Amino acid sequence: MTTGISQEDNLIIQSYVTIALLAELHNNNLLESPFFGEMTFGSPWVKELLREVRIDNQGCAIIALYAMLVLPREIVGQAFATEYASINSFLSANTQHTVSDYKSDEQSVNYTYHIRDAVSHGRIEFRPNDAIVFKDEKTSKNKMYSFSTELPLKHLGELVGQLQNVHLAYISNMNKHGT
Repeated sequence: MTTGISQEDNLIIQSYVTIALLAELHNNNLLESPFFGEMTFGSPWVKELLREVRIDNQGCAIIALYAMLVLPREIVGQAFATEYASINSFLSANTQHTVSDYKSDEQSVNYTYHIRDAVSHGRIEFRPNDAIVFKDEKTSKNKMYSFSTELPLKHLGELVGQLQNVHLAYISNMNKHGT
């Protein structure tokens, strides 16, 4: 499937299948399987830590958001503007404690833009069993602008699912057009 396609398309496919693999390892209880039990790790502490933090941990959440929000946005953003607008509406309805002093947010907050920037710059905090906090900031003309919002963890899976749908639509369009 990846032969003869553009580097951009390959990036979307490869990032998607990696996240899909992590999801399927979780869905199929890899960590409870005999296979995992028999695996040898170069650093045994990693195996023990995986048992503790599980596959659906904070690190995987960040990787999923990076792979499905940061990487493809420039590539698929124009073609899937409607889907991203829907994701922005979802975030508007499900985030809390949003604060922004960006001029561009005066009429309507661009959540996907800010969360994408927060993820790409590593400005994310997790409050265990509660929320993921995203912070975006920039300096322009000697003024600091900032944005922050919190997404309750109960909505994180739905956000990732919506981003997954954009990936799938993009890949489906590639297949329809023979790329």
